[in-house]
Amino acid sequence: MRKTIATLALAALPALLLSACNGSNAGGSSVAPLPNAPNVVSHHGHGRAHRNDNGPQDLHSGGATFPAYGYNQGNQPVGYYYNAQQPPGAGSIFYAVPTTGTVYYCLTGSGAGRHAFEDYMDSSAPPTGPCAPLGATATGFGGRSDPLDFVGSDVAMPSTEYTQYKATREPSSGTNWGEPFEFPTFGGPIVFGYRSKDFGGNKKVKLSTWTYCAIANGTIGDWNDPAITADNGGHSVTGGNSESITFYFRSDSSGTSYLFTNKLANTTSGCNQTFNAPYNTAPYGYGSRSAAWTFGVNMVWPGPGSSNDPNARFVGENGNPGVLAAIQSTPFGTGYVEGAWAKSANPPIAQAWLLNGKVNGRPEFISPTNQAAVTKALAKVTSANITYGEGSDEQPLGTSTPWCILYIDPSKFVSPPGGTYPIVGFSYWLFYGNNNGVHVSDKETLVKYIASAPANKVVNKLEYAPLSASIHTAITNALNGIANGSGQGSGQPCLQ
Repeated sequence: MRKTIATLALAALPALLLSACNGSNAGGSSVAPLPNAPNVVSHHGHGRAHRNDNGPQDLHSGGATFPAYGYNQGNQPVGYYYNAQQPPGAGSIFYAVPTTGTVYYCLTGSGAGRHAFEDYMDSSAPPTGPCAPLGATATGFGGRSDPLDFVGSDVAMPSTEYTQYKATREPSSGTNWGEPFEFPTFGGPIVFGYRSKDFGGNKKVKLSTWTYCAIANGTIGDWNDPAITADNGGHSVTGGNSESITFYFRSDSSGTSYLFTNKLANTTSGCNQTFNAPYNTAPYGYGSRSAAWTFGVNMVWPGPGSSNDPNARFVGENGNPGVLAAIQSTPFGTGYVEGAWAKSANPPIAQAWLLNGKVNGRPEFISPTNQAAVTKALAKVTSANITYGEGSDEQPLGTSTPWCILYIDPSKFVSPPGGTYPIVGFSYWLFYGNNNGVHVSDKETLVKYIASAPANKVVNKLEYAPLSASIHTAITNALNGIANGSGQGSGQPCLQ
C-alpha cells in the first residue's frame, strides 16, 4: 500500500505550523505538515517484531531525505527516544536489514545530518533533540545519546568540516570516535513533480533541457509558455489557458538542492551549455530570454525565491516530503523532488519526462519512472570513479585512513548517456571508525546489507537504483580493511 502523504490523519499528532523559511523570510505554502501515520506493531522481514518504542539495543540515525523513502518509507520517528517512535515501514531497507535492534532514521536534511555527525556546534538539531514531523524544520534526531550511530548525507563531508570533526570526535582527551567511514549507498532520479489533474489528466508533460532550466531560473512563469507547448508537440498542456507556475524548492540545507543545482550549472548537459537549434531561437532562447543558471551550486537554494533574488512564485519547503506536500496541494505547482517520494504520493503526483538525446533525429524524452533509464544513468559510475580520502570540495581530508573515505565526484554522473534519465544522484552513509563497543555488530550488518543483492531487490521495488557491483565490493573491502584498487589500506577495518 502506498504511503499517504498529504492526507494522513492528524488526530494523534501535535499541531504544527509548517513555516519553513525560503531565505527571504517568506513563509512556506501553509500546507499541513506531513505527519506520522498511526502505526501498529509489524513483523520484520526475517521474523523479528518491530516495536514502536525503543531500548538500548536500537540504533538512532538521520539526515538526508533524498534516499529516506528507501530507508524507512517515510516513517518519521517523531519525538524523543523515550516516546513511542515510529519504526521503519514494511518494504524498506531498515525494515529488511537483519539487525538485532530497530534502526530509527529521522529525516532532517543532509546538512543537519553531517553537522550532527561532526558535532558542528549546531544546537538547533542536536542528536538527542526531538525528531520533528515530516516537512517541519529539524529540531533533533530523537536519539538516545550523542553521537548518533550513523548519518546520511547526499553530499560527502568537505575538508572544511573534517577539521571540526577532528577537533570534536577525535579529541586528544576524552572519548575518541576514530576516523570517519563514508561510502555511497544507492541512487535515484530528481524529478519535476506536478498534479496530472491540473493538466486534464495528462500524465506525460514533456520538458526539454532548455525549458526546465528556464522554469528553474524564473524565465518561464506560465505553463502556457510557447516553449512548453513546443516541447509537447505543439499542444498547450493547459489547453491554451494561462496558468502561473508555482515552483517549490528546498528551504533547508539539502543534498537534493546541491545535486539539482549542480545539474543546472553544468556546461555540458545542463543550463549553461551552448544551446543549438532549435533551442537558440524562438520559441526558446532569443534576445534576453535565457535558460542560463547564474546562481551557482549550493546546498542552500541560491536561485529565485532566495534572499538574493526575491520571487513570489518560488516558495521554500522543508525536506523532500515538504516539497511534495506543497505540490500536492497547489494547482499547477511544481518543484524538484526525489522520484521515490513522488511515486509514493497519495493523492498521486506525476513526474515530467525530460529530454536526453534523440531517436531517429527526434528529441527523446525520458520518464523518471523508467527504472532501466535511471539504472543506466548510474551504470558507468564504478569503483574506478572513487577518489579515496577526498572531500566534496575536492580537497584531501587529511585522514589517516583514506581507504575509509569512498568519494565519487558528481562530475562522474552529472551528464549521463543519451536515452537515460538526465538528473540523478546518490547518497552517502557516515559511520565512526571507532565505535567504543556501541552497536558494532549491527553497524557491520548494516554496511554489509546495503552492499548486498537483497538490498538491491528492496531498492529496485522503489524509484531508486542500486550502485554497481564494483562499488559494493569496494565498500565491503573497506569494512574489512582490505586494500583497495589504488593500493591503499593497512589491514585496519574501517568500522570497529
